[in-house]
Amino acid sequence: MTNRRTNFINMVKHLSDVPQNIIQKEIDLSKTSPYRQNYHIESESGSLGDPNGFSQFNGQYHLFYQWSPLGFSQDPHYTQHGWKHLISKNLVDWQDWGTGIESDTELDKYGTYSGSALPINNKLFLMYTGNMWTNTESRDDWQRIPYQVGAMMDKNNHVEKWQNPLITGPLENYTDHFRDPKIFKEGSNYYAVLGIQRENLTGSVLLVKSMNLYNWQIIGEIKTGHDNLGYMWECPDYYEIADYGILQFCPQGLETKENKFKNIYQNGYLIGKKLDLDTGKFDCSEFHELDQGFDFYAMQTMKDNHNRRILMAWMGLPETKYPTENYHYTGCMIFPRELQVKDGFIVQKPVDEIKDLYANHYFVQKEVDSGIQLLAEESDARDIELELDCSQANSLTIDLFANEDNTDHLRLIFNHKKQEFIVNRGNCGIPVSEDYGVERSCHLNLDQKVKVRILQDVSSAEIFLNKGRNVFSMRVFTAKDNDKIFVTSHNGTSQLKADIHQLRSSKVTVSR
Repeated sequence: MTNRRTNFINMVKHLSDVPQNIIQKEIDLSKTSPYRQNYHIESESGSLGDPNGFSQFNGQYHLFYQWSPLGFSQDPHYTQHGWKHLISKNLVDWQDWGTGIESDTELDKYGTYSGSALPINNKLFLMYTGNMWTNTESRDDWQRIPYQVGAMMDKNNHVEKWQNPLITGPLENYTDHFRDPKIFKEGSNYYAVLGIQRENLTGSVLLVKSMNLYNWQIIGEIKTGHDNLGYMWECPDYYEIADYGILQFCPQGLETKENKFKNIYQNGYLIGKKLDLDTGKFDCSEFHELDQGFDFYAMQTMKDNHNRRILMAWMGLPETKYPTENYHYTGCMIFPRELQVKDGFIVQKPVDEIKDLYANHYFVQKEVDSGIQLLAEESDARDIELELDCSQANSLTIDLFANEDNTDHLRLIFNHKKQEFIVNRGNCGIPVSEDYGVERSCHLNLDQKVKVRILQDVSSAEIFLNKGRNVFSMRVFTAKDNDKIFVTSHNGTSQLKADIHQLRSSKVTVSR
């Protein structure tokens, strides 16, 4: 069994318990990274993970995320874990409030795991999983106790944890994998969905209910009809758009099927009729990937005052090593997306607030032939809207993050002959997670004009196709001067229109 002691070397309850010079050393090293993003949220040091507590409260957007700021510290190495807290008025520029929650009680001593938030009576209620181990005197046979924990944050952003757990696991007939509560309200009752693992090592989502936030009744598993979809369902979220009910989660242990489920762990959703909150019955469709890219996980949504369902997610994956670790940090967030439902599928688009980042703008319209043509250069921080017509060619390629001679690039292939879109990062800087392949793809009708939206940042790309039904998110780690975009048409000419906005950097102000 795993020797867990090594995970908790020099464990401290509070970041303030660590000498300031060690904290600053980690921050200074992280600043030297050539992969620092311009407008995607990153940690100032250490590891960034799941988005948590994504909500709108007191007239502002609040985002917490999994945070281990000293995760790569050395000589000595410290273990400190909690939630980072960011606040924004526009989902673009952020105030950094530092530590939101730390692992400093008997309920979360070994980890403040994922959770959610809901505004209630002029306060923000937080519900999360606290990780606790017993039998720690043993080298190998530690026993996990997952607590579901409550806390309240006031308008001054001060958090008070509740002393008694809301629910204590493991539950009968389930293992100790019981976590990630997502809370919502319907009528006068509060509900939450939680990821859980059955004793037969299959995953599911548990539905629980409360009238007062303190006492919780277990309704039971959400009855989806998908009882063998992996061994654990993480980060569940239930919400409704129009007349549809949507259950999204991250199933672990799915086998690859053709061009689906290619990552170490997957993400996606079930969509159908609204969930029966009394019985847990959910009449739904097959499982669909929410994002088909290389790096996307632990998504969470919230509904804002404009009645928008907004998505945030970690642009990364567990158990995956990224080149930024050499600079003692890892992980970033996607750019926030608005979700809608069309023809029974979720469609996604960047929130309109991205326009607050617009700087230089230019428009290109050209006929593309077999010669390699330069489409853009300058900076990799862009919002690109394309209209393509390659119906008279076998295929069209677009190379992002390209160097001068186009030997290093992120290649987008629009294959008219096979009616397929392919993204390939096999020749794109430092390799990442090559064991899981260098290509991702989807069907695309290229007999007609197609529109493509690309959010490009220093070390990431988010690609939207089929009006946002297919999305591909990914990290790339190329040289800093790989800022060119080339286009080429193969065995025929293609038509291209490109509306490109260069983006300024997001502003992050420190309010702690």
